Amino acid sequence: MAKPSSPKHPGAAATSSALTRLRELATAANPPTARPAAKPKAKKATAKAKKATAKAKKATAKAEKATAKAKKATAKAEKATAKAEKATAVTPVGEAHTPTAAPELSTGAGVLSRVSAMLARVPSEHIAAPEQPVPHLISEALALQAVARRYADKLGKIGFSEAMLDGLQLYAQALHEAQAQLDLLRGKHITQAEQKTYVQASELRSQLLLGGRLVLRKDRKALEALDAIAEGDGLADLARDLLDLALVVESYSVQLERLGLGLQTAIKARELAKKLTEKLNAQKPKTDAERAAEELRNRAATVLQELIAEARLGGAYLFRKEPRVALLFTATHLPRRRGSR
Repeated sequence: MAKPSSPKHPGAAATSSALTRLRELATAANPPTARPAAKPKAKKATAKAKKATAKAKKATAKAEKATAKAKKATAKAEKATAKAEKATAVTPVGEAHTPTAAPELSTGAGVLSRVSAMLARVPSEHIAAPEQPVPHLISEALALQAVARRYADKLGKIGFSEAMLDGLQLYAQALHEAQAQLDLLRGKHITQAEQKTYVQASELRSQLLLGGRLVLRKDRKALEALDAIAEGDGLADLARDLLDLALVVESYSVQLERLGLGLQTAIKARELAKKLTEKLNAQKPKTDAERAAEELRNRAATVLQELIAEARLGGAYLFRKEPRVALLFTATHLPRRRGSR
């Protein structure tokens, strides 16, 4: 039979409790250390944050540099604009390629009498009839003068002086007056009906020449024929031109019909040519006054044509690398070729 266990000693329980308490105190005083793997992870995050900060600073610096460059470009543009506005204030101009409106001419301006002494000094061998209808020649001179005045400083550097620039308008006015005097003298020999016929014939001739050049612009031989027809001056030449143009209409009737210049126009041209020829057959010889007026008109035309040629050559040279500007100095009316007839 087992022996009954004897009761524990009262002091043993107290000792056990004291040891347990000491272990708890020791554990509280020395807490478990952090895992070694946590340290490298924190360092990696810190390095990544520093790298991102450096990248942000670099981007900021780049943006500041771009802003400075943009400000510099803006300042340069503003400077250029101010310069352009200053130039515009000195020499007013219109649109980029739109000539300034030409001044109005008057037959009573009295310019012809002021320059008559100058015109009398033009050598006889240099005198030539107008290369194109006088209204066209005057229009060319005034349009060119408006363009050339924009670039007067540059033209002056290559010898086209301010006096020559003013001469374009001066001699255009003189030619206008000289032609008016000649027309007045010629008008004394014709009736009102004959004058009306002459006006109709001149307008039809111009219409057919312009229309022909438009629809036949790609036909070199046809254009040469039109240039030859465009030569000459006076009633005899006008009558001959109408007969030649009637043949052109009949030869290119399909093309010209699109402009309303069909075969009926050819018939009209022949009728007007016949009336002019009848007038010529009954015409009296030119008077001395008429011959003198015609020579004065030709002298004014000669001087004006020389000024136009010099201005065009100067503009073509100055702006040889700027075709859009050089185009402003080219003729808008085709000059006639001498010696074709």
